[in-house]
Amino acid sequence: MKASTHRVSTQSIFDSRSFIALLGAATTCFALAACSEAEPAPPVVEGGAMGTAGAHEHGIARLGLAVDGTRITMNLQVPAESVYGFEHAPQSDEERQTATSALAALRTGASNLLVFPADAGCTLEASEVEAPDVEASGDGDDHDEEHAHDDDHDHDHDEEHADDEDHDHEQDDEESHQHGEVTMSGTFTCAQAPVGAASLAFGSVLPEVEQVDLTVVTGLGQAAARVAPDAAFSF
Repeated sequence: MKASTHRVSTQSIFDSRSFIALLGAATTCFALAACSEAEPAPPVVEGGAMGTAGAHEHGIARLGLAVDGTRITMNLQVPAESVYGFEHAPQSDEERQTATSALAALRTGASNLLVFPADAGCTLEASEVEAPDVEASGDGDDHDEEHAHDDDHDHDHDEEHADDEDHDHEQDDEESHQHGEVTMSGTFTCAQAPVGAASLAFGSVLPEVEQVDLTVVTGLGQAAARVAPDAAFSF
């Protein structure tokens, strides 16, 4: 009879210990599940001090991301040199072709500049690229210059003087455009509001960009810093 009582007591102790272990495991699982769910929080961008607003810096892009629910508005400014290799207005057909091709590649590659949270399901809805120096370079400049050279012998002194002044103006215009900028704006639409880890991915689209002044604005706050072109950040 005592042996039977002893066996029941041992079994009771075993059951109690098992229950405590199971309770602890269940508590841990609930805690991990709660921690794994991304909760809304202010954005995080960790890096160095931003450059002066509006200042032109070689190799430095400026990117702004504004989140409004499931929509993200992007605004990007990049030195022209980091896009197509020079900052003056194109002076020849070859330079115009180089710039035009680079701008087209930027336009089509815009969706690859960012890596969004995996479950956000963000896609680029629309984008627009502007490069005033390229657009203003004109298609008839070379023809006008050739025409001026062909008619040199028919011009009088006053017209030659006017040509000299025009040349000086062209040089002044070139000097005033030594710091050309390319701007791009775009809108992303997401399946759900982007929350959590994201990153930049400039390497495949703008490999000449060395650093990015990144600003992220959401309904819970904003964060900004100078970061690497492949830096991680959080919405």
